Amino acid sequence: MPAGQANKWLTKEIFTLAVLFLTFLSFFKVVLPLLTGVDSPFTVVTSGSMRPTLEVGDLLIVVGADPYDLKVGDIIVFRVPWSSSLIVHRIIRIDMSMSGPVFYTKGDSNALPDPGFRTSKDIYGKVVLRIPYLGSALELLQSLPVKLAIVGIIAAYLLYEYSKVLGEESTDNEPYELYTTEHDDNWEETGDSSD
Repeated sequence: MPAGQANKWLTKEIFTLAVLFLTFLSFFKVVLPLLTGVDSPFTVVTSGSMRPTLEVGDLLIVVGADPYDLKVGDIIVFRVPWSSSLIVHRIIRIDMSMSGPVFYTKGDSNALPDPGFRTSKDIYGKVVLRIPYLGSALELLQSLPVKLAIVGIIAAYLLYEYSKVLGEESTDNEPYELYTTEHDDNWEETGDSSD
């Protein structure tokens, strides 16, 4: 394969990877939030406060919830003023106030309820699915060394395939065996013998 075609092949591979990456990114940053009603439908359990229902490292799927549809026993994700992280606990009581429902929450393994109460504005979403252990794997994938390793593997693959294509090119450029017609000595020209 000529060098020009090899470069076209490499450009096409890089373009394909870029399209796949953008599609993947669009799906997680645009499509999923529209479908689930939350910015990020994935939450990883980082503490044991919900044992034995949820374990550290579990991946939770969270969807937006109408506060008026929530009920006692639901596991919700919410914001609290004392932490920058989202909290995942169970609703243990709901009261109605002039401004709407207020929620009292507690971790399943905690001895005491959470301080205060949550309003509708504090609710991030409702847990609808738990996938054991997958959260730990996803957190590992988000670490810088693993990201660099993935980029390195992709780059090594492209270089390997590109070198294979160039190798085929050098094989294709080997001199062709020349096929010639040998002169047949037994062949005699025939002419007009009339004279």
